[in-house]
Amino acid sequence: MVSGEVFLDGVKSDDAIIFIHVKGYGRARVTHIDIESMTFKKILLPRHSDYPEINWNSEKVNIPVKGHELILISTTLGKLMKFHGNLYVRGKGKGIFFGLHREQIKTIEEYASKLGIPPKITKKI
Repeated sequence: MVSGEVFLDGVKSDDAIIFIHVKGYGRARVTHIDIESMTFKKILLPRHSDYPEINWNSEKVNIPVKGHELILISTTLGKLMKFHGNLYVRGKGKGIFFGLHREQIKTIEEYASKLGIPPKITKKI
């Protein structure tokens, strides 16, 4: 779990939980960032996605998704995420997740490894 605040269209989502899911844990096939909150069901339905352009270079990032504005404020993610470009955002049962580019995945996995949670090697079938 990552500390931070999440706002949707200017309203703070008090039930939002931010997670870093590392490859090999909790059924994660690739390292990604989750935000779980029932509030986000109105943004993206499960298995629906958007690919907004963002500039994530500080602890606060604005993410436009399907006509809504998602604001994520996290000191931890602000230090890890130095990124300008399109971000894959997808709906899931309990919220949304962010698919990351290789450079960000590497940075997140290095951070998780320092915390004792290295990515697990998965076998290709």
